Amino acid sequence: MNQSNLNDIATRIAYAAEQFTPSHRPSGRQKADAAAVLRDMVQATEIHGLSFADFDGIGDFPRMAIQLIQHRDKH
Repeated sequence: MNQSNLNDIATRIAYAAEQFTPSHRPSGRQKADAAAVLRDMVQATEIHGLSFADFDGIGDFPRMAIQLIQHRDKH
């Protein structure tokens, strides 16, 4: 994972966060945690030859990462 990948993750999380209605937008900490989750997901699958493009082909993973963190914070 290089700096370009990390910048891409930050951009994707920021864009996904803006898609939430104001009352459901993630906090700064939630965005940071979601970025870490997404980074770890991509890193964990690189060994299998997967990349961001593979994730993009099947779903909105930045949004999912935010939702995971928001769900965690509700409990």
